[in-house]
Amino acid sequence: MTIQEFYGVFMPVVEYYKADLSKAVIALYFEDLGHLEASELKRGLRELRQSRKYSNMPTIAEIIEAVEGDFESKAQLALDDLIYAINKYGPDRSVCFSDKAIMSVVKAAGGWEAVGNLKGKEWEDFKKWEFKKLYKTYSKPNQTAPAYLIGKHERENSFSNQSGKFDKVYFIGMDKKPIPVLKFKEGLAKISPTNKLLAGINKAAV
Repeated sequence: MTIQEFYGVFMPVVEYYKADLSKAVIALYFEDLGHLEASELKRGLRELRQSRKYSNMPTIAEIIEAVEGDFESKAQLALDDLIYAINKYGPDRSVCFSDKAIMSVVKAAGGWEAVGNLKGKEWEDFKKWEFKKLYKTYSKPNQTAPAYLIGKHERENSFSNQSGKFDKVYFIGMDKKPIPVLKFKEGLAKISPTNKLLAGINKAAV
């Protein structure tokens, strides 16, 4: 979320609560809430206006809880997405989750193939204990995450340089059709930090 988007969503709420916030305090709100999408922040603030009975300005913690919900609920929804993806696509196909923390959890647990092939007690223990433990770590703001999770077919085809031709990335939590791995990677290259920096330099030079 850009600072302009933040101000557009946040400042009307400050006015609604008649809060006298200094620029430094507003900067703190942005520092802790800026990782959210503008739509997420707007939804959370609307929920607070409709359910919260206090007339003072909500704290940062209250806003984050309104947006993200309590941890147990969020972790369960994430686990549901993971189970759905394993059942629908299996460890053979490459996948990309809208919730990046899920991909970090899977990577930390050994990768998409390893998690997708868990059986019996190992799978039950992962669902009951390990997933939530890892998710609590990787769902914190500013965590790095894999761009997507590589499936068995892409891994095997990559040895013959065929993955871009035959393999696709399947999306979970996003209204997007599967796309070829090569096209997906091209899209990642366009939005890499280096390219963003170069774009900013070029724009400034105009």
